[in-house]
Amino acid sequence: MNISRSTPIDPYRIFFPLGIFLGFAGVIVWPLAYYGIITGYWGISHAFIQSDGFLFCFIAGFLLTAIPKFTGTESPSLLTQMALAVLIVIGAVSLELQAYGVGQAAFVGAYAMLVTLAMRRYLRRHGALPVTFSLVGIALLTGMLGSIINALAAWGLLGTEWVLAGKRSLTEGMTLMLVLGVGGFLGPRLLGFDKLPVVQIAGVGGPKGRLLPQSPRYLYIIAGFALLFSIVAEYGFGLSWMTFVRASVATVVIAATVEPWRFPIVRSTLSWCVWAANLLLVAGLWLVAFLPVYRVDMMHVMFIGGFTLLILAVGMRVTLSHGGHGLASEVKNWPLRIGLICGTIALLARAGAPFAPASSAEHLVWAAGLWMLGLGIWGWRLIRLILKGK
Repeated sequence: MNISRSTPIDPYRIFFPLGIFLGFAGVIVWPLAYYGIITGYWGISHAFIQSDGFLFCFIAGFLLTAIPKFTGTESPSLLTQMALAVLIVIGAVSLELQAYGVGQAAFVGAYAMLVTLAMRRYLRRHGALPVTFSLVGIALLTGMLGSIINALAAWGLLGTEWVLAGKRSLTEGMTLMLVLGVGGFLGPRLLGFDKLPVVQIAGVGGPKGRLLPQSPRYLYIIAGFALLFSIVAEYGFGLSWMTFVRASVATVVIAATVEPWRFPIVRSTLSWCVWAANLLLVAGLWLVAFLPVYRVDMMHVMFIGGFTLLILAVGMRVTLSHGGHGLASEVKNWPLRIGLICGTIALLARAGAPFAPASSAEHLVWAAGLWMLGLGIWGWRLIRLILKGK
């Protein structure tokens, strides 16, 4: 197939594989450090490559594929997608080499580009978007703000007290809001509570209706700004109790949209993965609030259990549906099952590290290895589907 530089193609075809590669780049530092292949402290590189590289790639791939469909506009051209991908690679490589100023500056450009592409399509939309997508706009602005703070801090132009505010704006801010916004629409459909956006999977049940009514749009706008305020207030001004505000707001949104106390009606590997991810996301938020001494460790319940499992599920759905593969394989999807199992064990190993001080380094290595194994098997299948897709 001949593709010119201006040809629009589904962006997930570029950004999902890139996200898989950067996920490996961000996590492999722990085994390399453990075996003495690299030396020094790599926690900063790991954190930013995972948020700005791994998470951002899947966010960009999903949004730039989905937003044109929801708004009735065109996909970004191949040249535009490649330009964004180059910015991400420059930023990730710089972060891996610990050149934080260059890396953070590159990601300011990447976030600005993503926000611009999304905003231009939103302004030319045909019809109304799902009410939960109000959180998506606030999420992108939060990510843009966080990237600017990170760049200013890396160049020494902002006080160190704002470093965590910038970092957490990308994860507990932007990514969390995107999960609530996009997941609030897709989650009930993937679980079978509402009509699926593509086609119903034959032979595995159908939607039987929601227990809770859809909330007004303004409530999601309030929730988004409350989450943004909690990030700024906690990390910028030291109000630690804002973790409870953040956990409460997110829990209410998930309860109102996904209703995680209900088992999936659509009994497939993908639906169980979505269901488990939402439960672990809620658990992670409250563990962070109640166990501040183990904050970083408990945040991995949210990162590995919530964000990663949702990436595995939604990434597989997008690739199957947009690639013309059909959805029957969602019922017994072994690469996704392996990713779910490996991710869950990796989560337990990582969260348990501080409680086994004599073997905490081994816990990190096992967590990293299992996470990469699950991502690798799932990613190999995903890339093959992308290459074979229509």
